[in-house]
Amino acid sequence: MKEINISIANKQYKVQLAETDEEKEKGLQGIENLPEGTGMLFTFDEVGEVSFWMKETDIKLDIVFINEELEVIAVHQGIPHSEELITEQDVAYVLEVNVNSDIKKGDELEFSPEKKVNSAKMHVLDENGNSQMQLNGGERIVSRYETKTLIKKAKRASAMQTDNGYKSLGKYIFKVLDGQASRDPEFVKGKE
Repeated sequence: MKEINISIANKQYKVQLAETDEEKEKGLQGIENLPEGTGMLFTFDEVGEVSFWMKETDIKLDIVFINEELEVIAVHQGIPHSEELITEQDVAYVLEVNVNSDIKKGDELEFSPEKKVNSAKMHVLDENGNSQMQLNGGERIVSRYETKTLIKKAKRASAMQTDNGYKSLGKYIFKVLDGQASRDPEFVKGKE
């Protein structure tokens, strides 16, 4: 199972990534001790209702439900061997860590890429595909919210290096581009 680095609630974690149905079903069952700073992150292809239980899990856990914007929407304490379902809506990820993690609703999950990404130059194109301006870094061509979300999704895709991470990033990029395409064009003047 792949391991990635994340941060949440001002703490760093090295977590196992549960992506397949088999990995999700097994989860942390049979684990008698979870070292501090470790856990498991469950990823879901579709955002929606997710249920967890602790039927064959031997340790107390904080079960952290996270939405597509990487924001914690709920934290539940998992009681060992409980068959009670813990259910939340609009879930994209679930993080399991040791109980009393201090993670709370509103905290944000961040993915820590393990590889440095070389920055490439980007060009702003006109309606004919001609370069009007070269971006060197720091410039913004979409809204602050869209930029922040793109950065989060890009970090996640880079850290996870899985099809799901890249698909999520790609979907959001196309959503941003569709939004740009539906607005009136505002082209900048090129260098003369």
